[in-house]
Amino acid sequence: MRATHGKTTMRSAKQAKHRRRAALVILMTGLHALAWGWNPFAAPKPEFEEVPLTSAEWSQVQVKAGWATGYPDDLLFEVASQLPGPMACRGASIQVASGKKIDKAFSPRLYVPQGSTKQVGVRGVAKGQMKDFTLACGCWKRPTDTRCGNPARP
Repeated sequence: MRATHGKTTMRSAKQAKHRRRAALVILMTGLHALAWGWNPFAAPKPEFEEVPLTSAEWSQVQVKAGWATGYPDDLLFEVASQLPGPMACRGASIQVASGKKIDKAFSPRLYVPQGSTKQVGVRGVAKGQMKDFTLACGCWKRPTDTRCGNPARP
């Protein structure tokens, strides 16, 4: 048997220490990468996305606007949908006779189920002021589908 010198023992101890540190760094890097890949708080990607209505879809929606008797400052909208899924409207843009544009949000949003009619009102638009209006509405679609769908049904 060969006797080892103190210098050789010290060198091999340092090398072993460096190997352990390198292994620990590699292990920690791998765990860090795995932790970023899995997140318990990350929401799953939704199956449906809300998208604005196309002109073909608007042709399946009927919108009426007017004022209720006795309420000359409350503009009412009635939205009837024949879309294959529900739709939701966020608000309206109203063009008034003076040329000014008024944007009004619906709070809460107007939700119109498939094949039904819903109503919503906005304050501050006096009878006789409105020249034109547009509604900001959308429906839910799967990323691979072109038709509106119902996210509540599988």
